[in-house]
Amino acid sequence: MGRIRYCILPILVWVVSAQADSVDKWLMKINDAALNLNYHGIFVYAYDSRLESMRVIHQVNNGVVRERIYSLNDAPREIIRDAGQVWCYVPEKNIGVHEFRETSKQSFPNILPQRLNRLGDNYELTLGRVGRIAGRTTQQILILPLDNYRYGYALWSDIETGLLLKATLVDNERKPIEQYMFTQVEIGTTIPDSALLPLTSKEKLKWFGVEDVGSGPRYAVVDNPSWKVGSVPEGFKVSRQIKRMSPIRGQMMEHYVYSDGLAAVSVFIEMIGDTRHPQINGISRMGAVHAFGHAQDGYHITVVGEVPPATVDMIGMSVSKISQ
Repeated sequence: MGRIRYCILPILVWVVSAQADSVDKWLMKINDAALNLNYHGIFVYAYDSRLESMRVIHQVNNGVVRERIYSLNDAPREIIRDAGQVWCYVPEKNIGVHEFRETSKQSFPNILPQRLNRLGDNYELTLGRVGRIAGRTTQQILILPLDNYRYGYALWSDIETGLLLKATLVDNERKPIEQYMFTQVEIGTTIPDSALLPLTSKEKLKWFGVEDVGSGPRYAVVDNPSWKVGSVPEGFKVSRQIKRMSPIRGQMMEHYVYSDGLAAVSVFIEMIGDTRHPQINGISRMGAVHAFGHAQDGYHITVVGEVPPATVDMIGMSVSKISQ
């Protein structure tokens, strides 16, 4: 009996310690872990009745984050991120897509620290149970929406380091939409630069996006936007307004990002041109991502985000050109 008591006591201490922290502190732990920790491991990604296995290698060197993610089953795919750029390798289709990190979506969940104090306006935030993921003790954080314009999140953070080990996106009925979860992870290990090199040579692929990576980002902040978004769900604020190069069509477009501090929605506006690359019309869906597109005054408007269809429809239909 004494041995059992000695085993249970540390667990109880851990549980009390975990519950003592508030939800916003746990979210900041998750955010800080992604910016400051070396780790590598295998995670499974589940969506639309599909299950994929991926390996991630995450290096932080002098404050610079570099990351490599590649598939372990089905068609080979690979994503390489460094301080300012993202490369997506799709050797099966003999193509690659290159973006600047400033214009691409951040890692899930997209936590904006400066907006954490307002999350409670649109979500119910609570601490859940203490559990185990990949052999490590975790604290569950529940973030459930107060309306039908955003999804909810169930997050499991490593108690020792704060690293996010499991994340489930849920709808308003708390049914899972997509999920990723580590099955193996090593935290705090040394990551050599060689581990971040892609399996496929860049020269073997046809690339879309910025060709001359040494010329600097081909985007600019929009000080005087040509378009306006007339209606967004409560809590969503514009976090970025830029003009950038379309990686597929090779022409400039306006890109607006709206966020409530957790969920993010992108609005893309570009001239209707090359019809060889079909554009979205109406509502479409892939996993948790919904998109809405339509033509207006010779331009095509596309709204994309990990949000319910009502959100992209509301935003997309409210976009209009500003009279100059």
